[in-house]
Amino acid sequence: MTENNNGWGGVREGAGRKTGWRKGFSEERKQRQVRAHEDEWEMIKEFVQIVKKDKERAQRILETE
Repeated sequence: MTENNNGWGGVREGAGRKTGWRKGFSEERKQRQVRAHEDEWEMIKEFVQIVKKDKERAQRILETE
């Protein structure tokens, strides 16, 4: 790796998005992996949107089972 002496670019202390950058979220979301058929995946994507927007609603959906 070559050094850039003009002070532009490169790794700097304090650079980049901070952990907890979203208001009210102090920890970052971990990436997960799941295998699903196409019809299952469509349901998963829909439920994920519900969870992200309204956790209480998602909990009620889970409790109705």
